[in-house]
This record gives sequence, structure tokens and C-alpha cells, in this order.
Amino acid sequence: MDGFFVPLDPPDDPSAADGTRILNFSGDSSELRIFPIYTFPDNEKYLEPKYPQIHTLTMSVPDTDVGVVDFRELLLEWLPSGFVTDYKFGLGLVKDCNRLVRLIEKHTECAEIYFMGGTNVAVAGKQLLLGLERFEVILSEIRRINSRGYDGAARVKDAFVHNALASTLSLEPAVYSLGCHPVSQVLTKAADGVKELTEQEQDALIDTFASESAALARTRPETFLKLHRDIELVNLDRLIQSYEDALARGKKEGFWQNFFDNNAFALQQVFGTPMVSFQSSASVGGVGFAGSGGKVADYLLKNPLTNNVALVEIKKPSTSLLNTKEYRGGVFGPSKDLGGAVTQVMDQAYQLMTSFAGLKLASRADLEAYAVSCFVVIGRTPSSDDEQKSFEMYRANSRNVKIVTYDEILEQLKLLRKFLLPEDSER
Repeated sequence: MDGFFVPLDPPDDPSAADGTRILNFSGDSSELRIFPIYTFPDNEKYLEPKYPQIHTLTMSVPDTDVGVVDFRELLLEWLPSGFVTDYKFGLGLVKDCNRLVRLIEKHTECAEIYFMGGTNVAVAGKQLLLGLERFEVILSEIRRINSRGYDGAARVKDAFVHNALASTLSLEPAVYSLGCHPVSQVLTKAADGVKELTEQEQDALIDTFASESAALARTRPETFLKLHRDIELVNLDRLIQSYEDALARGKKEGFWQNFFDNNAFALQQVFGTPMVSFQSSASVGGVGFAGSGGKVADYLLKNPLTNNVALVEIKKPSTSLLNTKEYRGGVFGPSKDLGGAVTQVMDQAYQLMTSFAGLKLASRADLEAYAVSCFVVIGRTPSSDDEQKSFEMYRANSRNVKIVTYDEILEQLKLLRKFLLPEDSER
């Protein structure tokens, strides 16, 4: 039994006036065949197949009496989700599943998709055999992606509207959430106009920039400087973000030593002169006659111009800088941890000076110990005025050791970023 789509508005072609076959049902095999077509007269492909290559969608349906078959009832009752069930719309697959058809047409010569039970997928001549369970899994994931896309777009829109009125309503600027799912993150960035490159595209871009950088610097110096500055800003942004995340999560001392090992630029913000890392977890002497008691500094650095060495001791960001109880009204003494860290790095400097000749000879390094500089990275800046006053007075009188807090390093990085940012930029 065949079913025909008969247009209310007859087409110019008289041969199509009697209708275009859109369905076929075989009682012998209980197979329903669908021939999707365009059914809107304003479409230039009116009454032509919807898909360039795949013209037939076939599936088995339960036994039906051919003499009383009702196509509309058959479509509504037996077509699974993902199919167009209204013949007025030309049947076929829903719009989001057209990408499945396009993929099959691009990579096979199939003219028919045969839907069957199970999860298997196979090409058999001009047929693509597709398990309905596999089809349902694909359709479900497409719908989940759609949902994530809608949610991501909503987050971007909400943040945009918030920021458009933030100054008027005295609100803090909002930053939209990317979401937890990787697909949600990609879709949210896409909704904000962020276009991410694939790894291959990234590699090609890097190779091109590396090979053409000298020519670009010579022929387009302003463009080259802008590109170079943008790259530095991106790197700095990533460093600042990583630093802020680690502070928020309360990472331990060991994490920070690894962090500064991998991001030496952040640690360099504590110095007023150029310094380069010479050795992490450096032995500075102090070994007893029994071979014990060796002193190890978190970092041994040197000035690349004078070779003069410096020592850095790091403690946790959560380390208290001051005692919790006031010594006198409005006066707070240094905490045990802060005082211990200062004494520790001074002792390391003493041991280094004492053992320097032997250490230098053993390492065969260009190092000098004219005046060993000492630094302690510890804690976070106190919040109250009295505590800030007490802390500043203490470290100002700690003449041989410079004390720097973790949030001061972060602020230094942010100030550097602001300095690198063009004046007319809104970033």
C-alpha cells in the first residue's frame, strides 16, 4: 500500500498534481518505508526529496491488516522519537538528526537507512543498518547538548544584562559560570563569541608565528609588538588565575614550592633587583660531625649581574602573621610562626656564609656571598588597621629579612598586568 502527498496548491508540473509518494507499507514483510520530501510551496525544492542521497527510511512494524491500515495512525503509533510524524511536514527525521543523514551521505553511498532492533550499525551495500537503541542514544545526547547550550546561553545573557546595568544599580560586575560539563563549557564560551581552536589548528598557528616572527617584527613592528603584548597578557592572566585559585583552596606549603618552581616569574615579584633561581631545596651547610643537622633552604637564587646569592623561605598562606591577643591596646606581636621563619632563614644565611667556600668549590658555580639577601614568603596581609600597623612596623624593622605576603605577590602581578594593558583597552 502506498501513501501519497497531494498538494492543495497544484505545482506547475502537471505530473505531480496527483501527488508524490511519501509512504509505503508492505503487509508481507510488515515494513514501513518513508520517502521524505519538501512540502512547503515556497521552497525551491518543493515535492523533491529532503536528502540528496538518502531517499528512503525503513523500519519493521508489528503485523497490521493491510486492508484497514491507517497511515496517520501508523505514523503516530509506531514511529520512534526523532521522526517527523506529521505528513504535512514531509516526514523524515527531526532537524537535529539531519546531521546524522549528512554524515552518512558524506562517507557512504547509501540511499536507505534501515532501522532495526539493537545497537548495531553496519553498511550493507546501499543500505545503512542502524539499531534503534543506538539511534535513541544519539538522539538523547543531542538533546542534552541542546539543553546545555540553552543553559550556557542563558548564563551569558544574564551576565551581560547584569553588567549592562551594574554601574547604574551599584552592583559588582558579574562573570558567567562555564558549568561543570566539558561540553557545557565549550557551548558557553561559544555563546560568548569565544572561538576555540583545535590542537592541530593551535600547532599550525604556533608554527606560523615562530617561522614568521622575525619578518613580522621587521615589516610590521607595531602589529608584532601588539601581538607579543597580547601573548604576555594571556600568560599573565593564566598565572594570576592559577594563583588566585590556589589561594582560595588553601593549598599547603609543598604545593607552593612546586608552584613557584613552575612559575618562577611569580616568585621574582618579591625582589627589587633581577634574580634567577639557582637551586630549589638547596643545601646551605650546617652538617654536624655525625652527618646530621643539614640546613636546606626552599630557594637559593642569585643576581645574574653580580652573582650575589639570596635565600627564600616559604610558609603557608594560612600561616598567622600576628598573635591573636593584643600585647597592648592596638599592638600585636609577631606570631611564633613568623618569628620562627625569620630566624630560620637568618640561620640558613649564617650556615651558608660559614660553608660557602666549600659549597662553591663543590658546585663549581658562579656564586658569590658578598651580602646574602633573605626573604620570607608567608601568610596574608592582616585585615584590621591595628594589625596592619603592627605588621608593617615589625617587618620594617626586620632589616636583614624581607617579609612578603602571598596576596602582595598577587597584587604585584595584577599591577604588572595593568601596566601592560593599553590605555584604550577595555579588557
